[in-house]
Amino acid sequence: MEPKEFARFFGGFSTEKRVKMITALAEAGKPGLSLIDLSRKTDLSVIDIGIAAEALIMMDLLNISVKGENKVLFLNFDLMSKVFDEAYHSFGQGRLVRLAEKQAAQAAAEAAEAEAAAAAAEAAALTDGSAEAIAPVKE
Repeated sequence: MEPKEFARFFGGFSTEKRVKMITALAEAGKPGLSLIDLSRKTDLSVIDIGIAAEALIMMDLLNISVKGENKVLFLNFDLMSKVFDEAYHSFGQGRLVRLAEKQAAQAAAEAAEAEAAAAAAEAAALTDGSAEAIAPVKE
């Protein structure tokens, strides 16, 4: 997938309203949610949902179907999975995972440094004459 395509799909998450909708639809699963149910779940008006949904439908991130008198929105799970899988393989684990790995490496380096300092202090104490304390006691 080209970077322009990634940018277009990730642009679907560009507003809080869209993120709320995608989250609610992901939680709902394959059956999706009607506009009214989605409005209740996200605390967005049906008009706001319509505006945000229009952009997401044009990007193929959402699909819409009519069931009886209700319009039902559902997430395009195949496309979402493809986008995130390809992004993972193209760009790596993500900033937060790399940040956590960096922090773990720093913590390990600091622990090793502290151990080395403790060993050096112990060695210095032994060479300063405190070796007598370790020598066997004469009876």
